[in-house]
Amino acid sequence: MASNIRDIQDIELLRHYHLDKTNPDTWVDEEDLPSWVHDDDINTDHGGRVTPRERRTNSIDEDFALSEQMDMLGLVKGNVFMSKNVRGDTNLISSTQKSFNPQRYLYAVHADTSYDDLCVGVDRLKGSIDQRSSALKVLVQNNFDRFVSAKNVIDSVYDDMKEKTLNETQDYGTHRLNTILRESYGKAHEVINPVLERREKIDKLRSTVGLLEPYRLFFNLPNTLQESIKQGKYQLAARDYNKGKLLLAQAFPATTPSVATDTASTHSSTLIETKRRVFDKVWSEVERIVARLRADLESQLEEPWRGMEEHESNIKLLFELDTKTDPVWHCLSSQYRWIKKIMSESFDEQIVLVEELRKSDEYQQSQNITLTGRTALFKQILGAVNSSEFENQFAKEPEVKLLMAIHTGVKTLSDLLLRLLPDFWKLAVAFMDGKIQKVQKRRTVVDPQRMIQCIAMVKDIIELYSNEMTSILIDSLVVQRPGEMDDEYVPDPDQERPEPRRESAVVMAVFLSKIITEVSNCVNDINGLSLRGGAFMTLVELMQRLRWKFVKVICVSWGDDARFFYQHEDWTLQAENSQVTLFEGLFYQFHEFCLRSAYKYASIWTAPTEEAVANDDVLAVVPEQFIEKIRGTFLDALYSFLDGLVHLAFADPERPNNGESSGSRSLENLNGGGKKVKTIDITQLDSRILITISNLSELRSVTIPKMLTDFEKTCSVSIAGDGKALIDIVDQLDTILFDDFIKRKTVVATRLITDGILYGGTDWSACPKPTGVQAYMYETLLSLVVVHAQISEIAPPLVSRALSALLINIAQDCLRCFQEVKRFGMGGMLQVTLDMELMNHSLVQYQSASSDEILQMIYEAVDRSYQPEGGENLQVEMAGLKRLLSEAKDSCYVQFKCFKKPK
Repeated sequence: MASNIRDIQDIELLRHYHLDKTNPDTWVDEEDLPSWVHDDDINTDHGGRVTPRERRTNSIDEDFALSEQMDMLGLVKGNVFMSKNVRGDTNLISSTQKSFNPQRYLYAVHADTSYDDLCVGVDRLKGSIDQRSSALKVLVQNNFDRFVSAKNVIDSVYDDMKEKTLNETQDYGTHRLNTILRESYGKAHEVINPVLERREKIDKLRSTVGLLEPYRLFFNLPNTLQESIKQGKYQLAARDYNKGKLLLAQAFPATTPSVATDTASTHSSTLIETKRRVFDKVWSEVERIVARLRADLESQLEEPWRGMEEHESNIKLLFELDTKTDPVWHCLSSQYRWIKKIMSESFDEQIVLVEELRKSDEYQQSQNITLTGRTALFKQILGAVNSSEFENQFAKEPEVKLLMAIHTGVKTLSDLLLRLLPDFWKLAVAFMDGKIQKVQKRRTVVDPQRMIQCIAMVKDIIELYSNEMTSILIDSLVVQRPGEMDDEYVPDPDQERPEPRRESAVVMAVFLSKIITEVSNCVNDINGLSLRGGAFMTLVELMQRLRWKFVKVICVSWGDDARFFYQHEDWTLQAENSQVTLFEGLFYQFHEFCLRSAYKYASIWTAPTEEAVANDDVLAVVPEQFIEKIRGTFLDALYSFLDGLVHLAFADPERPNNGESSGSRSLENLNGGGKKVKTIDITQLDSRILITISNLSELRSVTIPKMLTDFEKTCSVSIAGDGKALIDIVDQLDTILFDDFIKRKTVVATRLITDGILYGGTDWSACPKPTGVQAYMYETLLSLVVVHAQISEIAPPLVSRALSALLINIAQDCLRCFQEVKRFGMGGMLQVTLDMELMNHSLVQYQSASSDEILQMIYEAVDRSYQPEGGENLQVEMAGLKRLLSEAKDSCYVQFKCFKKPK
């Protein structure tokens, strides 16, 4: 409570003496205070405004109010502002605020307080007020001497100021200031008057200059033009030139000649003539400068390296400079000659480069590459056909260099056409439509002959490009075959005699795809120009010829490579299927790539007319002749490949399996880690035939159906009949190879059987009872064991088929021999039965209806020639025969175990 009393005392003290703080740093006179300070109530609202001191005081009051949290009656503990009835403006219940409302305070704080408690609180409040009053009296009493001393000092200072300056003699302190102002006024007059006089002269000069200003540009025009031309500001020079013409016209307006002859009129005419001579002299210099500028601009129109925008700007400048010639036609003629020249020179350079590469020693020597090297390179190229690094990877190969040079030539010519023709056509269209003409009230009508010449120039440029493409891509791409005509869709097949070519089909297909895409993009971009007069149709015809030519070229290369594709067989077996070589997969990859490439050339889209058409990545309509050409080559290549397989089977291998040779390594089937699985001796005819039969089986069941399906999906043409014929050919080849293998293996068994039965010295009519199987049957079965081992090593799936066929042949040989025996005795009949039963039992897994029928015929033939003797017990003999058969089975179980079906 004592702290609150001190705060209230300090506030009242600051209010009374108009101070900001209890310890002020500066003295403020009463006269210096604003008038509102002397009002009776320091907190009165002065005309609706709050004074700075009021704001400071109010701020202090508010701070105090915020610190006043106790109940004035001392009945409520804590912050009274936290009472539940306190709502809205808390200033109404704050005792330190002017807006304090006792009733509101009692309602907010003491709404629930009893009357007796309020009486007690009133007594406490009275005591607190008395305490504050006594404290204020003590404060005044203790500081009264200080107040009096301050008042005396203030009065003394005020009296001293009145004696010195604040009197009538000194004009109450303004005498010195007035003197200084009067002196300054006099000096200002001395300075300002000359300035005003100069201003008058300036106004006169400005008026004179204003009169001469309209002709200022005219007289400065020669220098201005030379400076603008020197800085390359031709537009500014043209504008100044036109302004000069306007000023000249204004200086000498067209007037009706006067008939007056007085002196004034004569004097005026003399002045006009003098003035005209001066103006004519200046204008002649201007015309001389502008003539040079016209010549420079016209020479720039002949400079091809300048952009078309710059040419258009120069043309407009020439019109503004009143040129006598037609700058648009001059520019078009110059550009036309330059475009033809640059395209012809570029074409000649590319042709020379291609011919040099074709005739180079490196290219000629590349044709003598070894078979091993050619196969390795072919595999690398085929494996990288879809790689973006194809050109970089094989850039050193001569054939790749040659085709890269052709592709570069096509791209260079196409880029030239796309860079030069659009600007030329834009300028030509503007010229034909009269958009770039001299500015006149009525547009100048363009000469129709000039319009025809513009279209003819564009068409000539297009034809030049077409002729160059024809020369580099149709006439010089490959050696022309006798009887081939590029303008015919279907050449006479009897006249096609393909000569040995130099580029492989894969490399050719890669670059032909790039080339035809380049030309197609160029043609489609030109279509966007909306050429007139049939010029674009030249490009449409070019694309038709290129599509047909490229299809023929790839088909010829495709067929040639297929005929010699067998040379790429290195007898390397597949890791996942050790009965088939990688050669088959290599051909599938080659065949499919050639098919896709040929169809791409046939179906690549280009705009069909001069009307601008959007390319939505659609395919062109493929003529039937194209499909027939591709289909024929597709089937011919497959037939050639099959011929190559047969050739590989029967021809002597060029790379024998001789240990360290490259051939021996190629015979090894390697798994992922390079581990040897098995090695096959391809120098043996049997090995090659078995592998070839396995390859044919894979072709028939997997590869050929997949190829046929791919063709039908790609070309949208059904070739079911051709596919069936192809499968029939595969079956025929398989039969030829298999029969050849069986025939040669049967020769050994036939010799053993014939020698054993007919020439082995056995008398079948008088031979004793059998004691075991004869040697010829053991040897025959052992020969089959060798065949079984050989087939199992190379082509296990062929074991059953081969042994079944051999069993039939052996049975037929036995039947033939036994039919030549005239008579069988008991011993001979039992020996035949024992031998046949052992063969039948050993080869039971490979029996068929045919073999069973032949075996039955053997028994019947023996039975017909059997002549029994008296006293023989057949049942007893047959029991003994079974015992001998069982012993024979046991004795040869290990040798003939390979014939048993694996469990």
